Amino acid sequence: MAVTSTGNSSLDALSNSYKSNDKGKTEKEDALGRETFLAMLVAQLQNQDPLNPMDGTDFSAQLAQFSQLEQLMNLNESMDSLANSFSTDSEKDLVSYIGKQVTGKIESMAVKEGQVTGGFFSLSKTANVMVTITDASGKTIKKLSQGTKGSGAHLIKWDGTDTDGKAVSDGTYKYTVLANSGNGYEELPTTVTGTVSGLAYNNEKAYLVVQGVLVDPNALTSVINIDDNDQSAESVMAYLGKTITSNKPIISVEDGVVSGTDLSFDLEKKEGAVITIYDPWDKVVQKIILDEASAVEGQNTVNWNAVGENGYAVVDGLYYYTVEAESGTAQTPVSEEVSGIKYANGSQYLELKDSGRLVAISSITAIN
Repeated sequence: MAVTSTGNSSLDALSNSYKSNDKGKTEKEDALGRETFLAMLVAQLQNQDPLNPMDGTDFSAQLAQFSQLEQLMNLNESMDSLANSFSTDSEKDLVSYIGKQVTGKIESMAVKEGQVTGGFFSLSKTANVMVTITDASGKTIKKLSQGTKGSGAHLIKWDGTDTDGKAVSDGTYKYTVLANSGNGYEELPTTVTGTVSGLAYNNEKAYLVVQGVLVDPNALTSVINIDDNDQSAESVMAYLGKTITSNKPIISVEDGVVSGTDLSFDLEKKEGAVITIYDPWDKVVQKIILDEASAVEGQNTVNWNAVGENGYAVVDGLYYYTVEAESGTAQTPVSEEVSGIKYANGSQYLELKDSGRLVAISSITAIN
């Protein structure tokens, strides 16, 4: 309801002052809210008998009542705001993470008043490192040469300036890390693993402090209670650089292309085989026939172009395959060095260096 008054400058001032103070607020619909109360008061003053005006004491009492109503409404709004705050961040009880070992993905640095929260990366062996920082639109802000770094965890040092040396605006900036250990630059996974030492706030958001780095609780990929003897505290990062063996390789399709090399499997003798490719829901997406004339004893490979049985490209994601030979099920072993960690479908997988296949930690049969 709009509050209006005519013919009285004092009433106009009071009404305009109220509307100015109330601008930007969202008032709940009440039987008798602030605006309704003020409208009644203004109407009463406008329609009073000019020969028998309201007593000053009565008018003061009504203004006092309005002031009390205003304070109560403001108190209600404050309580609603406090309740909303507790129903979002507080319900997660971030304090419970302190002392636990977590692994979290970090891909951005925050800038506030010239101060920068540090980035993070890990190396399995000595490499030359380059960091590219981009803004929300994907535009490159700056490239940072980190020089040659040894194996282990490293912090990214950025002073919050762009390529021209000018301070960037406050906000969040993504970064990617490329490392060259002698075979060209490859993108590194940017994760941090360690014990949560405390909580810190940046831009009114709570973060976990892990190895001096701020980790968004929503970016955690694992949480381990290090006091639980039934769980291993070994980090997935420990697999980097090691050679692992698995009989269940996973295919990754990105941008419509199968990542890595052709699909491999072992045959005990020269015989025909059927390679069946499944999606994560165990639905068959394609079958590839290998005839006996094309097969060899030992390791065989077939090409899959990321096309399904319907003749259309499959959606990006993860797939797996099985091989049925004429004499029975064939093995699909992989034994390679782990070159990175890939996140997909809310889980983390080990990425193999040569074939480009992915391996779930639970499917590892040997570690060298």
